Amino acid sequence: MLTIRWVLLLCGWLSVNALAAETAEHLPAQAFQDSEGCLLCHKYPRMARITEDGVLRKYFIQPEVFARTVHRNVPCRDCHTEINELPHKPVKIGVTCNTECHSVKNPATGKPFSHKPIYDAFRESVHGRSKVAEGTDADKPYCVTCHTNPLYNPQEAMPPPKITDRCVLCHEDRTFVNRWYNHTSRRIREVRRTPEQIVALCSTCHDDQRVIERHLAKAKAEGREMGRKYPLAVESYYESFHGKMVKYGFNAAANCLDCHADQVNYYKSVHEIRPSRDPASPVSKERRVNTCKRCHTYADQNYAQLDPHPTSTREGNMFRYFAEKIYNIVGYVVIAALLGLSLFETIGRRRDGVGWRLTHGSSWWRKSKRGRKRII
Repeated sequence: MLTIRWVLLLCGWLSVNALAAETAEHLPAQAFQDSEGCLLCHKYPRMARITEDGVLRKYFIQPEVFARTVHRNVPCRDCHTEINELPHKPVKIGVTCNTECHSVKNPATGKPFSHKPIYDAFRESVHGRSKVAEGTDADKPYCVTCHTNPLYNPQEAMPPPKITDRCVLCHEDRTFVNRWYNHTSRRIREVRRTPEQIVALCSTCHDDQRVIERHLAKAKAEGREMGRKYPLAVESYYESFHGKMVKYGFNAAANCLDCHADQVNYYKSVHEIRPSRDPASPVSKERRVNTCKRCHTYADQNYAQLDPHPTSTREGNMFRYFAEKIYNIVGYVVIAALLGLSLFETIGRRRDGVGWRLTHGSSWWRKSKRGRKRII
């Protein structure tokens, strides 16, 4: 009896191990290693607080989720450099995106990896701000406003293709090759957002009337000039031909970044958007023709004078304003005339004894002098 019990326990143990091994083969590798003991506290789902500004901040970390993000190989303290003890003191500034990742080396230079070149370009742009900002600067986007920490694509959980067998011949370490392929393939597949996503992202700030009013008030107080179309950027874009085409899914039409970002080194220029008055801006007077020529091959100075942000206000575009008013008047007059003509015709036919019936189709009917019904 005792022997049978041990045999059953052994079979059960082997079955569980086999099932666990088979399951592990289909799960992504657990790359996140908590070597610094951060999960001693941050593993609890209810770890959160409400800040002085009334914002709920959560500090709960899910290892199985973080292990599949683009930052999974970066140790916590490579970004959270201000933490030197456990439990740590309250954090005032937190992570900034120009911090060097001392545990991740740039394979091209051998130096610690950093986003500092992009961060410096961003700080010089019209959107530039520090992480902790006050006043109207707090309305501007910071890095995490546009960039989240996305999960790896589902396809990346699948084994890399056979092409990586060539890479292993020189790089030898297949684990390194597989991770390199996952990272590179992500950047290739997710090169840009779609035009609809770009317009929606820009609209989160440029279509917020409270933000617009604060910046206009500050510019007026400082005697500084704002862009003429700044208060109507999103509204006027949707009124334009480009906006209508993007709205209905035609991705070849120009979106915000197609005009306001330089296509030379595009991925850097989107971080250094400049005002239209800046000669280095792609939409400045000096460069507007070349910007239009990206899509409109035969564009010239006259073509570049067309307003890409048309407005229907009297102050914005007087010709468009009166043309729309006249068009609306003509449209209403035509509709009223058609309805009036139908009304007069109905009254006249009813006076002649003609009725409207739904038999044999929708038609006007009346009795003839010979007693037969006929269609009018």
